[in-house]
Amino acid sequence: MDRAQQKKLELLCPSVQWRANMAAYSSLRAGGAVEAMVEVTDCAILPQLLHWLEQEKLCWQILGGGSNILFTSGLHRGVFIRLKGGLKDITHRQSPERPDEHLVEVGAGVSVALLLAWCLRRRLGGLEFMAGIPGTVGGAVAMNAGAFGGTVSDRLVMVHCLNAAGRFVTVPATDIVFQYRTAIFPPQCTAAFIITRTVFAMWPTSAESIGQRMREIIAQRKAKQPGGVASAGSFFKNPPGDYAGRLIEQAGLKGYTLGQAMVSAKHGNFIVNKGRASPEEILALKRYIQERVHACSGIMLEPEVRIY
Repeated sequence: MDRAQQKKLELLCPSVQWRANMAAYSSLRAGGAVEAMVEVTDCAILPQLLHWLEQEKLCWQILGGGSNILFTSGLHRGVFIRLKGGLKDITHRQSPERPDEHLVEVGAGVSVALLLAWCLRRRLGGLEFMAGIPGTVGGAVAMNAGAFGGTVSDRLVMVHCLNAAGRFVTVPATDIVFQYRTAIFPPQCTAAFIITRTVFAMWPTSAESIGQRMREIIAQRKAKQPGGVASAGSFFKNPPGDYAGRLIEQAGLKGYTLGQAMVSAKHGNFIVNKGRASPEEILALKRYIQERVHACSGIMLEPEVRIY
């Protein structure tokens, strides 16, 4: 990006951070730098921004809450966009078709934790299974996040997107192909797009039952998953009919350490950063786990974490 382009980007997005260290924005606390990172709180600026990026032939990438990513070392060229959202970005209305159902519309940059707290206060149930899931709502939709018997696709009604041409597109959830930890959007979204808002179907229930269910789920997470350490959550996808954590444990890798990267002794599917792990150490450990598991079971584990 030349100096003229840098100045234009600063005019479009005053919050530009140059050479942002992604270790500060990743839950793994490791990663290289990106050429430019912009934080967007108002999606109204996005059409002009994307149109300019496409016109200048500058590569761009959307980032969520940083809970499921790993950037390799070095400088990554292009513009990385982080959406930010708050309580003002959450609204709800009664469904016109089902009186007992409420439609909750939420900005993609809102954190999952904030959305769940809002739902608890409004006594709206249906998303309790997401308790303890880090990151943003947009990232959860893109990954079809799920746990404890529920997935985002179960409650999703509509997704509002902005495509690479700078046009807003509304996509019914029925037009999206949901798979395990994957959401495949229809062609009108184009190859590159940004999820800006989502709509979930929920129902009125008591705050006591919502709170109890969320506490139960969080307690189960704490009992099974490592806490107080840097990680990206489940590192590998579960293969059909099995669990990555079980296969990793079967291969004798719980607690295995490579440099400052370690397989959690509490849960085999968590790679944790002991303090100063480099992206290369984490990736080397990833490959070693895949090789050992494949040698023991014939299964090649696929990363759930997105690697840039």
